[in-house]
Amino acid sequence: MYSNIPGVQILLSLLKQHNIRHLVISPGTRNTALVHSVECDDFFKCYSVVDERSAGFFALGLSEELDVPVCVTCTAATATCNYMSAIKEAYERNIQLVALTADQDTYSKFHMGDQNINQTNMYDNYVKCAVDVPKIQNKNDYWYFNRCVNEALLSLNHNGKGPIQINFRMDYTLDELSYFPKNTIDKTRCITRYNINDINWDELSKKLENKKIIVFCGSEYMESDETKKSILEFKKKTGAVILADYYSNIIDDEVINPSVLGDVYGGKDVDLLKPDLIILTGSVVYAPIKFNNGLFKAGVVTWEISEDGRLNDGFRNVEKILEMKTLDFFVNINSRLNYNSNKNYYNIWKNTIELIKYPDLEYTHFNAIKKFLEKIPNDSIIHMSVLDAIRISNYLKMPNNVRCFANIGADGIDGALSTFLGQASKTDKLSFLLIGDLSLMYDMNALYSKIPSNVRIIVINNFAGSEFYKNFGLERIKTLNKHIAAGHNTTMEQLPALDDFKYLRAANDEELDNNLNIFKSKSDKPIILEIITDANQDANKLKEFWKINKVIYGTLKTKVASKLSPKLKSNIKKILRK
Repeated sequence: MYSNIPGVQILLSLLKQHNIRHLVISPGTRNTALVHSVECDDFFKCYSVVDERSAGFFALGLSEELDVPVCVTCTAATATCNYMSAIKEAYERNIQLVALTADQDTYSKFHMGDQNINQTNMYDNYVKCAVDVPKIQNKNDYWYFNRCVNEALLSLNHNGKGPIQINFRMDYTLDELSYFPKNTIDKTRCITRYNINDINWDELSKKLENKKIIVFCGSEYMESDETKKSILEFKKKTGAVILADYYSNIIDDEVINPSVLGDVYGGKDVDLLKPDLIILTGSVVYAPIKFNNGLFKAGVVTWEISEDGRLNDGFRNVEKILEMKTLDFFVNINSRLNYNSNKNYYNIWKNTIELIKYPDLEYTHFNAIKKFLEKIPNDSIIHMSVLDAIRISNYLKMPNNVRCFANIGADGIDGALSTFLGQASKTDKLSFLLIGDLSLMYDMNALYSKIPSNVRIIVINNFAGSEFYKNFGLERIKTLNKHIAAGHNTTMEQLPALDDFKYLRAANDEELDNNLNIFKSKSDKPIILEIITDANQDANKLKEFWKINKVIYGTLKTKVASKLSPKLKSNIKKILRK
């Protein structure tokens, strides 16, 4: 019989699935639920050693002889300290020890809680991975516990062997710790990691049959188009949907940028768009649709392509980590696939995106960004700074043959200008920066250096942080400009740092059109184009755009179905497996 404590169930399931069966056990209360559960299961081999220091070294000897991971488990507090010597020895000699340290309620720590010391990262610098997992009280806790334990167990032999610590909360009553009502262990998600040499590619390719597949591409800089070509070939062979914001740098007419959907799609008719499988590649995904739980989490499986083998479980359903380059994965998998002319799933996504409507943009930052993107010359580099610069540019059509960048990792106001200038200094290509007034002034010190003539900076100056007009507005906070939106009266022409620039200014559509033509041309000086807009009008136009499209996507199934051919309509039920 097994404990029904969720954390114990996860530990039992994952130890089994990772084929870890040896446990050296020292007596105690906090680990009782785990200990009795394993001693009643023939899969596990249990050893009783009372002294934790001796238990740690006993486990060290077992692991060294068997060349397998061996667990040590004990109760909370100073008992856990006694593993330090063995853990240190294991770390120096690449031996796989798993310290399962049961813990008390963290809130009572140092406030009269008995046997309650700080066990978090207590073997710091002596373990390959240390995780501190919570008492499970909701779905979020469950996911986090599962993810962390998977991550820790995967690190035991990744890029060399060594010890780990899993610190788990067992602040339950004595009755709860000694209650064993379950006849089985609930199977939990087990994440596996593969490198390019130990994958059965034929077997993997069969798992793609009859699947609705999304290749979700995060940011990635590519020196050549080979990766892009291999992803597009995969699309042709599987009927997959390629979702990518512009920082993936696989911009193509066959690639769908889903950024608008993230801000206007409420999740109705989710079965229409929901995949069976996500193949995640690249690093950071900007597109806000990544947060749509109904679309990408429940009932979906993710394979993550990760060159360094690191786990990115943003969709909370990673099943496989494929430790290799993106290009290597798609070249190998494409060679096992035949061409599939079925575009049904892709067409549903494409028709969905084509429902997007744009209001009359008038003279706003939205309109200015649209006109700017239409003027970018081929083979250019473009950086977007933060917030509306990133957001709105991803709502619009980007030329296929430019390279796009933004600091979307930390996604902060600081450093966009400096990052852009660093890259522009090492290329002869025309290099464009789209930035807001506050972002430019924040990072203005970067301009006090020699700026190459290929630099082109568009600064949208609406004399405030327009994000705060979008979030709150003057109707809610009348003092918005005073501190929150940092209102000001500065024009870029006043900044002494721009003395070496050719300065252009636009305050209406005619000036904007004329100056954009100059802006994109060759010059012996760097050029800055200041576009004067109104923060309140800018925010209202953006909200109008969202409102229009939220209405459209409120009846998504009907709208998309109206765009499908009769033949495609007849296949929808099959596609959606109704």
